[in-house]
Amino acid sequence: MTHRVSTEEFDGIVLDALERLDPEFYERLQIENVDIVVEAEPASFKLVELGLKPDETLYGLSEGVSLVDGGSHSASLPSKITIYQRPIEEAVSSYDDLREEVRKTVWHEVGHFLGFDEEEVAEMGLG
Repeated sequence: MTHRVSTEEFDGIVLDALERLDPEFYERLQIENVDIVVEAEPASFKLVELGLKPDETLYGLSEGVSLVDGGSHSASLPSKITIYQRPIEEAVSSYDDLREEVRKTVWHEVGHFLGFDEEEVAEMGLG
């Protein structure tokens, strides 16, 4: 069950997911100058740092200070959302599934940046 695309195509899918966000959320990312990056896969030290078990998968990660915790564009370190291409590709079997999983992951991580916990993110339909 794998569906692979080029790095450029994956980047475009991530951008499309960002552009489909609620305009208020998308604008907030721009105001706060949040870096949105795509990496092939998470570094092993990052998985250990996050306490993930070997059978757990990481599709995306929001790092930095969330807005609820006092984050702002004046923070010393920029906030960053990373989307991991290979784990998502390995979890899907079609292009449509890939686009949907990327959308869910992007929206989920944006929800965390905005300060929402797992339950709140799910209730808001952000993945």
